[in-house]
Amino acid sequence: MNRRIIQSVIFIVLALGVVGLLSNIGKDPLWLVKQVAIYGGIATIIYLIYRVYMKKRMGQEYSSYKKAAKQSKRRFDDRAPSPLKSNPQVKSISQARKSKKASALKKTKQTHLTVIEGKKGKKKNRASF
Repeated sequence: MNRRIIQSVIFIVLALGVVGLLSNIGKDPLWLVKQVAIYGGIATIIYLIYRVYMKKRMGQEYSSYKKAAKQSKRRFDDRAPSPLKSNPQVKSISQARKSKKASALKKTKQTHLTVIEGKKGKKKNRASF
């Protein structure tokens, strides 16, 4: 019973909305265009404010994320099979440039890893518990 009541209320509200929309279009045909333009402008302003605010908030983290995503995309694009791989002697100019850039990057990049010395050689004195 409740479901029927809810469906009928929704139908009545939608029907009244359609009647109101049609009557306003009949009185003032440019009314709909004005309303769409106003709401679109307001939505655009809110979106731009949001973008500026989020750009300031994200700052360095977001730019680092974009850089890492771009590198990951390049890596997976390089792994994708290409029609030229069937004949290994044939290479395009772009592939030759990529291989030169990749080899140059591998030589110049420094890893930022450090070795932490542990105590693997020392035995625990179990009698001191």
